[in-house]
Parts: sequence; C-alpha cells; structure tokens
Amino acid sequence: MKINDIYPGQQGLGKTDTKANKAGATKFDDLLRNEMQSLTQSEKTEPTAQVSPVPNQTPAGLRTEGLTMSESTIDTLDSFSAALADPRFSARDLEPYAAALEDDTAALIEMKKQLPIDDPLAALLDRVATISYLEAAKFRRGDYTA
Repeated sequence: MKINDIYPGQQGLGKTDTKANKAGATKFDDLLRNEMQSLTQSEKTEPTAQVSPVPNQTPAGLRTEGLTMSESTIDTLDSFSAALADPRFSARDLEPYAAALEDDTAALIEMKKQLPIDDPLAALLDRVATISYLEAAKFRRGDYTA
C-alpha cells in the first residue's frame, strides 16, 4: 500500500465517482458548446460598426498659429506671475505685461472665431483667453497693487 502526504485543501481529491464525473462533464461540454455556438451566431448576425475618423476641416496653418498664440500667451502669464512675485517691480513696471495680456486675449478670441465650435483647439483658445483676460482685469482693478 502506498501512502501519500495529504496537504491542506487536498482532502477528497483521490475519490472518484465515474457516474457523477461523466454527468458533470457532459453538462459542461454541452454548456460550453452552446456558449460557443451563441457567440459565433451573434458574430454572424450583428454587424460590427465601422468607426471612421472625422476629417479635420481646420487648416493646419490655422491650428499651428492657434497653438503658437496660446503658448505665447501662457509664457506671458508665466512672466507676469514671476514679475508679480518680485518686489522690485512696481505697478508701472507691470503695465506692459497687462497690456500684452489684453492684446493676446483679443487675438485669441479672433482666432477662436475662425474655428468650428466643436473644435478642441477652440476650447483651448477660449480657456487661455479667459485666464489672460482675468489676470489683466485683476491688474487693472488694482488687485495686485497693495
């Protein structure tokens, strides 16, 4: 007689009931076959939707100009922020930054008007224009001079 070590979780593994296994195997085989058939039938009956990219109707030059303009405005905002943090700058020294932000805001709005409403670049231009307008308006209102 051969004795094997029994580890936790192995109890009852050596017992076999051929009638139960055959019945269970048949049921599993039938279940698997039915599922495979239903998958192949659904693939045949349900056509897959073809997704085609929406052609971008915005000229590449306009997109490049819009991105360049928004990057320039963000750079101006960064410079304005650094100048505000530097106590050596007076209100008179900060005036050119506010004027540049106002000019950039107007240019960004004009650029946005040339783009379709649902264009992602239009949303970006709108956000950058809003921020630059707010910062220039805060300066003009006196929020940054104390």
